[in-house]
Amino acid sequence: MSVRLSLLLSVVLPGLLTACVVTRHPVTPAQVPAATQSADLIALLNTPGPIVHSAHLSARWSAKLSGLVNLDDPQAVELKDGDTPIVLPVHRLVHPSAGVFVVDSGVERDTLQGGRGPARGAVTLATKSVVPVEPLGDILASAGAPIAGVLITHMHLDHLLGLQDVPPGTPIYVGAGETTATGRGNRLLRRTVNAALDGHAPLRELDGVGAVPLGPIAQAYDLVGDGSLWALSTPGHTPGSMSYLARTTEGPVLFTGDTCHTIWGWEHNVTPGSFTSDQAMNAKSLSALKALAELLPGVTVYVGHELDGEGTGVDG
Repeated sequence: MSVRLSLLLSVVLPGLLTACVVTRHPVTPAQVPAATQSADLIALLNTPGPIVHSAHLSARWSAKLSGLVNLDDPQAVELKDGDTPIVLPVHRLVHPSAGVFVVDSGVERDTLQGGRGPARGAVTLATKSVVPVEPLGDILASAGAPIAGVLITHMHLDHLLGLQDVPPGTPIYVGAGETTATGRGNRLLRRTVNAALDGHAPLRELDGVGAVPLGPIAQAYDLVGDGSLWALSTPGHTPGSMSYLARTTEGPVLFTGDTCHTIWGWEHNVTPGSFTSDQAMNAKSLSALKALAELLPGVTVYVGHELDGEGTGVDG
């Protein structure tokens, strides 16, 4: 969430801050394959897999540090609030038989050409400060395989801006309760979210059916059915926040989504700040992800808005 959008939500449009859902786009239960049968899933995850991963910087933006990191945490005592650079990443996962998955959506091609993308109403002002770098359409075009699904970590605006570059009918996965959760400011964001989802099939909700435990993660979904790509239920930042884990050719890769925004937060086990809806639940999910990472010695971890640990103001 940008500084300008935070201002709109808290000051400029107080009449629109009543709690409501962010979209009424149709939702259907996700149909996931039966989970891989393995005597030791953790051992399986520690072996290289078939997925080729690439990280893409789709856009640059900025946000208040107090939203990205819980500055009330004792470990954050030396951090100072302020406008902090962030990135909107897209992680591309190419499976040799299933096709291409992307984690979150970055921005769409229209914004690279000077358009407003899905932004509507007052949100247009906030997203003017988004600087496009590589739109989702280009990331998909260079993949060399058809898209199989979009893995949304959560339904915050900055994770949905590229969805109009996704072919209609593509499965878009979300966590349980994401579209029905009420929130402050959703009325302001609804037109933009609906524009991002316009023309798409019902969202595929990971609602608990087909989930299995995966180490410290209570609910994990084997999305392809071969143990190579897992959706992990990590509620807290939003009620249905998801993280993802891929067995790549380079080893296991964990995508935390906004359960952790920054590398500093990950290294210090400190939750996000004001952008999180349930701090206690977020802390529980973050601790579970860190416990899972401890079981995967070679894991690479990507947090929600930082690709390289630089430029966020908190990497030191």
